[in-house]
Amino acid sequence: MNKIPAAAALLLAACGFHPKGMQPYDRLPYQQWHIQGAQLQRPLENALRSAGGTPVPAAQAQAVLKVEEAETQKDVLTITRAALVADYLLVLKVRAQAYRNGEPLGKPMEAEVRRQLEYADSEVLGKQEEEETVRREMQRDAAEQLVRRLSFLPH
Repeated sequence: MNKIPAAAALLLAACGFHPKGMQPYDRLPYQQWHIQGAQLQRPLENALRSAGGTPVPAAQAQAVLKVEEAETQKDVLTITRAALVADYLLVLKVRAQAYRNGEPLGKPMEAEVRRQLEYADSEVLGKQEEEETVRREMQRDAAEQLVRRLSFLPH
């Protein structure tokens, strides 16, 4: 009986499966980065640390990651028969560029994160807090996407 869970774990490991957030990054081309992240500053710094990099001041940095644009949208996704909003679609689009010695490294990187948010007029305060939480998660996901892409930049 104990062999079945062990065999399942072995099969998952053999196919390359990793739980979200546990995927080992390819080696970053530079270890010390200055982050100009605007609203994504903290999530980018955390994602960089998770990837084995170090956020540092500009004077000590080997490279810079600059968020050129971060756009958020909130669109109505579905409407009830009573013409009330049932769901919203939250979208975060981020465009960033890596620099070394003032020169761009590769092409600009883009990350887009979409989330569906259920809505109910009877729970307005709770839904506002839920929306803020979802937006923070979206920022974290976008930051992880951008840092993952740093490993593919030329050295």
